[in-house]
Amino acid sequence: MAISNDGKLMGVAVASGSIAVGSRVPHAMPGVGVVATQAYTNVAYGTEGLRLLASGVSPEQALKKLLARDPQKELRQVAIMNFAGRKAVFTGTETPKERGEIVGKDFIVIGNLLKSVKVLENMANHFERTHGNFVLKLSEALKAGSESGGDKRGENSAAITVVDKTKVLLSIRINESPNPVQELMDAVLKSAYIQQRSEKRTLQNER
Repeated sequence: MAISNDGKLMGVAVASGSIAVGSRVPHAMPGVGVVATQAYTNVAYGTEGLRLLASGVSPEQALKKLLARDPQKELRQVAIMNFAGRKAVFTGTETPKERGEIVGKDFIVIGNLLKSVKVLENMANHFERTHGNFVLKLSEALKAGSESGGDKRGENSAAITVVDKTKVLLSIRINESPNPVQELMDAVLKSAYIQQRSEKRTLQNER
């Protein structure tokens, strides 16, 4: 998950060896923030996490409240970020290995059941070193993780959600595929959001 340099966009991108990961892991609310809840996923961390953020609770306090209510918290992996750029992350001791988390200036990378922790490192490095369109940065970082080994079971689904201060800009799910991350990348490039920006750049260059 990440926030854009100008603080106007936030997004979550995810891939998994299970199907329909987009229905469980990524949660986003325009003008509020984003949540990723995974490992032995408890979807309530997403829905309730966003509700807490919307009420003015910080990511740190929201996560603290959610964990306090969960007797099985050590099975969870959760990341939360708001539009102020504040972050909170938790990886339970009983989540599947390899697992880990990396918190950067404007992003959080989390993962479990990975082929190796290099997956996380390569995603973080790719996001930090890439410039330009935020949506492409986010999706390409996910691809970098996939190409580093990704989920040790192989990957069967992927998703990306991006919001701004007022609306959902992009929400794409690849629910089941032998190559979900590449399909997600292809869909992102074909999306109206990317196409409109490409056309705008072309018009500006022609002037």
